[in-house]
Amino acid sequence: MKKQFVALLLLFFCTSVIYAADSDILEKVERSARSWLELVDNNEYVESWRSSSAELRQVTSESDWVRSITSIRAPLGSAGNRYIATAGQTTSLSKLPDGEYVVLQFYTTFANKGLTMETIALAKQQDETWLVAEYTVK
Repeated sequence: MKKQFVALLLLFFCTSVIYAADSDILEKVERSARSWLELVDNNEYVESWRSSSAELRQVTSESDWVRSITSIRAPLGSAGNRYIATAGQTTSLSKLPDGEYVVLQFYTTFANKGLTMETIALAKQQDETWLVAEYTVK
């Protein structure tokens, strides 16, 4: 009985530590995503490309990024409220090398479109930061 109690206590402690670690990661990822989205919301497209991950910059040139993001965001108008809808971890994304990624989906209201789904994938960098690797709007 004593061994079972100790095992249960240990399991509870480990679960709490894992949950806290996951919560910490999600907080860092969300903060990084929102900071990056603020650049895009303010039409600072060159800076958004420069502050994105090496993964994004390797598959998309600065000029291609600016052209692409302008065509995506300009018709939507200004961004309003943004609420996180989902978050998940993965080790692979299309067109990108395997690594550690977190994919966030936000419900965002835009002046010209209303409620829209933004998907943003962040890649874990060697210095433990999370930077944007992909961005889409549907």
